[in-house]
Amino acid sequence: MRYFARHVFELSGRHHAHRGGRHHHGGFGHFGDDNGDGLTRGRKFTSDDLQLLLLALLAEKPAHGYELIKSLETVSNGFYVPSPGMVYPALTYLEELGYVSVLQSGNRKCYTLAEEGRSYLATNQERADLMLGKLRQIARKMDSVRRAFSGEAGAPGADASAEALPELLDARRALKSALHGLSGAAPEEQRRVAGILEAATRQIQGDL
Repeated sequence: MRYFARHVFELSGRHHAHRGGRHHHGGFGHFGDDNGDGLTRGRKFTSDDLQLLLLALLAEKPAHGYELIKSLETVSNGFYVPSPGMVYPALTYLEELGYVSVLQSGNRKCYTLAEEGRSYLATNQERADLMLGKLRQIARKMDSVRRAFSGEAGAPGADASAEALPELLDARRALKSALHGLSGAAPEEQRRVAGILEAATRQIQGDL
């Protein structure tokens, strides 16, 4: 959280932030800190990882490509949203391998897990479970941060005695004020701020 507070000050103009950073929404997601599961900070999903995630989702039920994208978005609470340009080539490759079968309905394709795909998934089930588990963990952290910054009370089942500290509330107000002042800012400035927010978000995910 100290890293995040520092970046809030940078946004409000009290410190000079480094330029750069690019929002990767729709691209390969980053894993958080290593918690003993082998998924370390900065490691990105590879094409093999995405293919395995798609097989794991298809093991639950057949789906269209768009539905698979939405499923990953839902599981990760918006953290990992692969683009159609990533998902559809991956599905085509899985079809070529014989891991999935396709039912064509007009211009839409419905993908179903084939026996060879089921066998490959079974061999790599532990890795698939680790990736899905990490996405769900990140989703919970992001939801917690979003609730804190919206001023909401804890979610059902959460510790009712846990309340946002004054320092967090002050940081939230400073951030809102800084972002409000960006209305009509130049693209270069907006990209700079996006880089700061992305870096701060990653740090929060590792600190919670």
